[in-house]
Amino acid sequence: MKSAPLLLSSLLCSTLLLSACGTGKQPERFDELARQGVHSLCLNHEGSFAFAGSIHHGGSLWRLQPFDRLYNWNHQEGKNSSIVSCDFSPEDNFVATTDNRTIALWNSKTGEAVWLWNAPGDIHDISLSNNGQYALLAMADYTATLFDIKNGGIKRILRHDGIVYDVSIDKQGKFAASASDDSSVRIWDLNSGKQIQRLEHGNQVRSAEISNDGRFVFTSALGDPGRLWDSRTGKVIAEFPINSGFYSSVRFNKDGSLLLTGSSAGKIQLWQSKTAKLEQTWQAIPKNNWVSSSVLIEDVAFTQQGYIAGGSNGRIFYLE
Repeated sequence: MKSAPLLLSSLLCSTLLLSACGTGKQPERFDELARQGVHSLCLNHEGSFAFAGSIHHGGSLWRLQPFDRLYNWNHQEGKNSSIVSCDFSPEDNFVATTDNRTIALWNSKTGEAVWLWNAPGDIHDISLSNNGQYALLAMADYTATLFDIKNGGIKRILRHDGIVYDVSIDKQGKFAASASDDSSVRIWDLNSGKQIQRLEHGNQVRSAEISNDGRFVFTSALGDPGRLWDSRTGKVIAEFPINSGFYSSVRFNKDGSLLLTGSSAGKIQLWQSKTAKLEQTWQAIPKNNWVSSSVLIEDVAFTQQGYIAGGSNGRIFYLE
């Protein structure tokens, strides 16, 4: 049993997030997309829009400046869908959403549904190619599946030896990375379906993000530091330390010189990508410190004004 002084100290650490007990700078402010939290949250490439798959209210597209909910998107009329993954196309003109077994493509300008398809199995993540033509699906059936989301049909099946948790396509739609329970990240040529590299880890890999030009890949496995790899040589360029959990979200800036990361412990960090030099750290704010003192960061983005992050508690954090 804790002594009274130790217990009091612990409570103060939980309550005063950004005092001496804190581990990062406080976000400048936040907006709330979902009061009870989200199954999924993704940000567009300019950091000006967000999609939230709310736990209790289904899916919705939001404009962040000025802050406004634009559209409610669900996979069945009159029912709130449990949307587990989402992604914006590189041009931000389409958004793809998935529940466990269906895929929807939406026009982000008009709010209209373009297509709705049944998935070939349970989906963990989705990455959308340029102009919303193809969707790469992270699947529970040990595959990363390239799906023609506008016409229907499977274009490529990219095989792992375990559940695939995360996928990422480069801006040109030529290369992709997939992270798996088989302790590997694999890099693929999407035109041929050929595996280019297999990047080995010591544990389950939860995140893989490929740079805009396909040259670099950032990966994060449970219990390991984050790693930046050269996708052509398969060599590690830099390692990014982490105290607990894993990097749950990653974004390269346009030229690949900077990395913005979010962790499963609510930490958001800005790095020099090739040297892993840490430039800034922020700590996401939980809704209720008595229930949980951490927030998984679902997505991060660079903006013209600074940086933003979306948390599993349904909040958008504005960072400077």
